[in-house]
Amino acid sequence: MAGERVNVAPASERSAEPQLIAARLRQTAAVASPAHLEHASPFDVEEWLAGDAGHLHRARDLTTLPIASHRRLAGRVVVPLKRTVRRLLFPVLDLQTSVNGANARVVTFLLRQLAAQARSIEELERQVAELRAERDG
Repeated sequence: MAGERVNVAPASERSAEPQLIAARLRQTAAVASPAHLEHASPFDVEEWLAGDAGHLHRARDLTTLPIASHRRLAGRVVVPLKRTVRRLLFPVLDLQTSVNGANARVVTFLLRQLAAQARSIEELERQVAELRAERDG
């Protein structure tokens, strides 16, 4: 706030600030990272790609979702009303559908990259294990 006194740390403490900030960022990133993808195998990533990411692809188009009603008698009135509301909202639904499609494509691309990197890491770990066995053997 204006007029408030600002405490300035001594020079010895200021040099430690970047390390403290970096340590806190690493700690926050470690806590925030999803544990199930930390050491994911290519199979885990492919399974996720078929599961949640697959759902992103299947559910991206909001304009083609089926309209139904679980009401017996009122359903005959509700379904045409829902169709009318969908037609009125078409520009918004069309825009959201394009955003959903872009998100699905990006997630799929990133998951495929992650799977490829996981395969490369497994191959490198295998090669390192072989080299260690040769060195020790």
